[in-house]
Amino acid sequence: MKETAENIITTELAKQNVTEAVIAKLKKDYLPLKINGIDDKEGYKKVHDARIDCRDHRVLAEKICKAGREDANKEQKAWIAKEKEVVAKISEVEQHLKTQEEAIDAIIEAQKIRAERLLKLPGRKTQVVGIGGLIADDMFILTAMDDLEKTDPLDDEIIMAFTDDKWNQIIVTAQGKKLAAQQKIIDDANAKKLLERTIARENELIATGAVLYSDGLGKVYRKGSASVTAQTIKDCIDEGWPKIVEVFQNAVIPPKPTETHIASSFSGAVAFSNATGRNIGEITRPEISEISDEEKLFNFATSLENLSRPIMKSVPGKDVLKNAEAHISLAIELLRK
Repeated sequence: MKETAENIITTELAKQNVTEAVIAKLKKDYLPLKINGIDDKEGYKKVHDARIDCRDHRVLAEKICKAGREDANKEQKAWIAKEKEVVAKISEVEQHLKTQEEAIDAIIEAQKIRAERLLKLPGRKTQVVGIGGLIADDMFILTAMDDLEKTDPLDDEIIMAFTDDKWNQIIVTAQGKKLAAQQKIIDDANAKKLLERTIARENELIATGAVLYSDGLGKVYRKGSASVTAQTIKDCIDEGWPKIVEVFQNAVIPPKPTETHIASSFSGAVAFSNATGRNIGEITRPEISEISDEEKLFNFATSLENLSRPIMKSVPGKDVLKNAEAHISLAIELLRK
């Protein structure tokens, strides 16, 4: 029966009288020792001698154990060195086999991915055409793709090279650009149409004899008592515009006073001023002619159109404003009938 390491160590220590019995005797003899103050010379000597005896036993035990494990350390190092040597030789063969195995696995995975993307290829081509891709020499050109130059053709291999996530990102980006381009065309056409309509309306007012003025805040077309802002001309709905034109057609431009009338009026004013003592500026100030009720109603409707609308943040506020605007529109329509 193989002797255990503990038994071997215990035997070696016993040969030098380092045993459990000796250690027990050291505890029994020395642990009770105490020095009773600075004047206890005898007690101090006993403690000192006992410590030296313990030290000698400790040093002897360390020396025996250190000598005993030297061979074990050498054997451990030999095992470690041999382990590294053998593992390295086997790993060389294993890595060679692993490299070949991984190469085949990579080919299989690539073929699998290619097969999956081949199935998706027709759908991707349809997506390209759907967002404005061009077909030239059996190749696609997608001008909205950020990942490729605008002149780069999209053959099958390029289309299949993208992962699903990347392809979807490209398509979404391209679709967004297409929609933005389409919306710009619509917006430009609407802006052109609005500009042409506004110019036509302005010319229609000028044909009635209206004159363009600026009041410092905006442009205003006036004819007699009739007036309309440039913003109203632009925003007015088609159904309401003929009524505005009719008002301008019926508006009367007051005649300019003749020199004779001005002279006679001024001389009469001077005489009246001398007789009454009133300021001549008050006498000669022209009276504001009374406009018709129809013109008053029309001007009131125009003022309602030009009212500044508050900006609502809450849903209830927006609903109330929308309802109020509907009533204002009805009131404007009634005022202009």
